[in-house]
Amino acid sequence: MDTPSDSGAARDSDAAPDTATDTDEAAARRWLTAQGATCGADGVWRHPAMPVTSLTPRQSALIWADMAMETAGPGAEETVRVVLGLMDLFAEPKVTSVFSAWTDAYEETREHLWAAYRPRLETVGEPRGVLESLIHWFEDGFCASHCFRGVLGNEAGSLAERLRPGAPGRDALVRRVRRVLSVAGPVPRADLEPVYQAVAGVPELRALTEA
Repeated sequence: MDTPSDSGAARDSDAAPDTATDTDEAAARRWLTAQGATCGADGVWRHPAMPVTSLTPRQSALIWADMAMETAGPGAEETVRVVLGLMDLFAEPKVTSVFSAWTDAYEETREHLWAAYRPRLETVGEPRGVLESLIHWFEDGFCASHCFRGVLGNEAGSLAERLRPGAPGRDALVRRVRRVLSVAGPVPRADLEPVYQAVAGVPELRALTEA
């Protein structure tokens, strides 16, 4: 029997930038095909091992994401792309919950995740799945510090220069800083303070540093 999933083009702003020549969603489609799933003329992904009536699209998305994590290879860069691509393909922000298994992994493994999160935090539209996972991890005292450093804190020393008026990529960086700081309340103050100091002179961000 088969299982349906809503597989149209990405419908929320978690999608990778349109300028990408090989998107995360394309990587997810390739991975699904490699697993034996097929996409019918009706736009529904199906696999013979999953009953058509037993799963919701959300459950199906999470199952695929769990499978991708279980088959992660060395370095895991491609796994990050596939899971985020599944989020785009299924329009299901909760897919990022599967990354929780990596928040205490080796730094090399985590860096693949942060490298994928940073540009998504800079997109014009709201990156719902990315933010929801950060909120969860920032509230976890065990992993809050290294999660925050991975998506923003490690760049504290360069922020002031990169946020000066007219600097290349400034608007995108402002979006990332604003989004991260807006959910970073539970992060230890020692991690936040260098970023607060670096962005205190940026008008768009001043209110966040005074919170």
